[in-house]
Amino acid sequence: MEDTIKLKQSIDLNELRDPSGKGIEFEIDEEDGQIRDRESNVENSYFGENEVFHNWYTQEKDSDTDTEMDCMPFERLGKKMEDISGDGGVLKKILQPGSGRIVPEDALVRTHFNGFLEFADEPYDSSRLRRDVQKFRLGQGEVIPGWDIGVATMKQGELARFLIKPEYAYGEMGCPPRIPGSASILFEIELLSFVDKAGADDYSYMTAEEKKNIGFEQLKKVFLSEKEEGNQLFAAKQIRQALQKYKKAMDILEAYSMKDENEEKEQKALLLKLYMNMSLCCVNLGHSGRAITYAKRALDIQRNSAKALYLCAKAFHQLSEFEKAREHYKRAHKLSPQSQDINTAMVKLENDMKKFKMVEKEVYRRMLSQPKGETEQDNVFISVTCSNFYREFKDDAERVELPFPSIGMSVGEINCILETAVEIGLDAQQSGTGSSVTMKIIKKTPGKLETVSED
Repeated sequence: MEDTIKLKQSIDLNELRDPSGKGIEFEIDEEDGQIRDRESNVENSYFGENEVFHNWYTQEKDSDTDTEMDCMPFERLGKKMEDISGDGGVLKKILQPGSGRIVPEDALVRTHFNGFLEFADEPYDSSRLRRDVQKFRLGQGEVIPGWDIGVATMKQGELARFLIKPEYAYGEMGCPPRIPGSASILFEIELLSFVDKAGADDYSYMTAEEKKNIGFEQLKKVFLSEKEEGNQLFAAKQIRQALQKYKKAMDILEAYSMKDENEEKEQKALLLKLYMNMSLCCVNLGHSGRAITYAKRALDIQRNSAKALYLCAKAFHQLSEFEKAREHYKRAHKLSPQSQDINTAMVKLENDMKKFKMVEKEVYRRMLSQPKGETEQDNVFISVTCSNFYREFKDDAERVELPFPSIGMSVGEINCILETAVEIGLDAQQSGTGSSVTMKIIKKTPGKLETVSED
């Protein structure tokens, strides 16, 4: 329920609506306490209570000495933290160690955080509560200075607590109304992942001639940077954005003129995995034709790639091109007979083929056994038969397109089929005229998300 504010006197709505009028002056009745209540609840209005509970900051009171208990909370906490700025402006304590190397300069980082003001148990801001990963470039001024200093000391997977003084945060002015002036802030930051962008951005500013003369090792760094960012987007289920990054990486590497056989061999190895990632993205997006194109590019490099054959088969299966899907599944199964994904997909394909043939056979039997016509009875039969079939197709997470036999059908029967599809939330497409008319039913959104990608 929204807050209401009482007025001291009633107003004339007709006068308020009058376009030639000069408006109305009114006074708010502050004595009812509504305004004061609203202001007092501002800090608690950002997140739900249940979500905030799981992101509370728990102070370490059990180990405090009597002397420490006389200190302010942040001062007491700071005595147990490491000074990483050299002047006490940014203090750190590792809560959960990470692994690998420390995040490099200029890296693109993905983090989760909770931010706390002193004396507050609940965060004033939280990427977790907003369900929105905080992504930024280190050292580019995209975040407060304390974040640049603190995150630059972290490893992937690390969770750390940072106490940041005003001069490394929001200064004397603060950031009203949520952050007062001269406020120290406590952050709990988790470094989810990072991409080394060293040299990658320089490439985009190069001239065509400079790009032509760039060395393969430098180009590979640019390629891997874009590809890794695509992998992270894919892991975050941002499939469309991941595909864009993969395409950028592909364009960079395909445009390069190899200097010798070793470079050409390495280029093909890099592109092989990239093509399969792009095919996988297209399968997830329901772009079946493009998925087949990228899978075939991978097969051009490695003819006996079970993963590329599987992706090609998945795309044909989406298009209900059953025989082509079966052929590619069989080839993939021969190369990788123990693959659970391939075995499950093959069983699903056979079931789909049986269902489609049964409906197709029944529709043709109906048409051939009765005189041609456009009676209500004919349309009711077709509507019921197609409705059940289409509902199964709509709930099928594998397929995105479904052809339907239209040869020998009347205009009324064809329209009935198309209308039935639309009624249950599918898109229908019809092409051609007369005896050459073809129809297919298309899902409006992709189905099940395939989550296996190449490194």
